Amino acid sequence: MVEIAKLIAPFVPYLSEELFQNLGAGESVHLADYPRSDSRFIDTALESDMQAVIDVVSLGRTARGEANIKIRQPLGEMHVPAKLRSALEKMLPLVQEEVNIHKISYVEEDSDFVQYDLKPQFKVMGPKYGKQMKAIAAFLETVDAAPALGAFAQNQAYEFELNSQKISLVAEDLLVQIRPREGYQFATMKDIFVALDTSLDEALLREGYARELVNKIQFSRKDQGFEIMDRILVKYSADSEIEAAISQYGDFIKSETLADEISRCADKDLPMIDINGREIGLLVQKTGV
Repeated sequence: MVEIAKLIAPFVPYLSEELFQNLGAGESVHLADYPRSDSRFIDTALESDMQAVIDVVSLGRTARGEANIKIRQPLGEMHVPAKLRSALEKMLPLVQEEVNIHKISYVEEDSDFVQYDLKPQFKVMGPKYGKQMKAIAAFLETVDAAPALGAFAQNQAYEFELNSQKISLVAEDLLVQIRPREGYQFATMKDIFVALDTSLDEALLREGYARELVNKIQFSRKDQGFEIMDRILVKYSADSEIEAAISQYGDFIKSETLADEISRCADKDLPMIDINGREIGLLVQKTGV
């Protein structure tokens, strides 16, 4: 606790001082030496793996946003570079949960699954290359983007010869774009990409309805001021698709919302809510009321 008090001193000076004094550690935490890091506890491999997980999750959520697919709607498959396999496999359940994806597939470097276009940033490159810009732009349309992406990932320049002159481009000189692929939403970061399969079959849609229903029930609990451990009864009126989702995922919905019973109701006066574009009636009550 003494070391923690020292660590937090620059950020919460009064709290750290109170902790330090209560621990009888000395005159003042602000007169003590700041703790030094111990290199024995630095695990660079773990840091690298965790960064890969963070990047993939971030890109997956970005792709979802660009495709206008809610995070509560499960998706079937996400494609990522094969070089991330080792890092992601160690924390696969975490990645799948955070992106809400059923399966992660790995794309080898020599695969043509992802194709890139290199576009010159004319405002940046123009002052440097002037009249050569047209020739450079034409050259970039014909080359494989992989060498450029690899160089930029290592914070190096992408170099090539054009008309007997050496051209050296840095990441800021180029706009890297993934060619659209039907049925997929891409997101990129340096030399990392994710590709979400945005197709939704009946099974995925039903799971999405169930998760959205859980969210609406939880919101109703909070809106009515229920206690966290209050048991509830749920009544609903819905079409056949929502009915099928509740039938299949009823136990999941109950466990997530502390519902003792979920029952269909013929009452047309139930409060109406939207479940992924489908309007249903929903009433949430405390058990025993």
